[in-house]
Amino acid sequence: MNIILSAHMDLARPVMSIKMDRTHLSGLVDNFAGVFTAYQVSRKKGTTVHFTNYEELDYDGADAVAKSLDSDTLVIVVDTILASDSKGKKASIANAYGIDNHWKEMKEEFEDDIHFIDGLFEETEDETWIYGQRYTLKTFYFGIPIPGDYYHSTELAVGLHQIDAAAETLQRVVEYFQKR
Repeated sequence: MNIILSAHMDLARPVMSIKMDRTHLSGLVDNFAGVFTAYQVSRKKGTTVHFTNYEELDYDGADAVAKSLDSDTLVIVVDTILASDSKGKKASIANAYGIDNHWKEMKEEFEDDIHFIDGLFEETEDETWIYGQRYTLKTFYFGIPIPGDYYHSTELAVGLHQIDAAAETLQRVVEYFQKR
């Protein structure tokens, strides 16, 4: 099975920048917490990452990537999730397509670190809908918890230790699938 990561890199206007210092990523952290997590896992595991654009406009980047993938590809969409939806865990997994035979085992294996959301969570609101629904690829959403109650708030700050913890967890998930 070919495993790739997909993280969208678009930054919604009117934001001109986000800030990263020694401890936090601040500003519109949606998208870039996922980009930084995917980058770390790629560097450690050698997993290919597609940094897509236009997620905010009909998922054009994911659509272009999906057209280039073979049917034996697992796409892990790496993005953010509101901390309130991750139930205190390091990450959440949702919107799974085509991995039903792994779901129960994954929930047992990662129950301490990952909050699993059964069914489709925000069904058409992320790239899993493109990869899994439109192109019938195996896919799921890996969400890094961010504070607040609005994804596109420009006043957010997420600790780099939280991004690092999510990256370590995602690395273990990638290893899980590499063994299968």
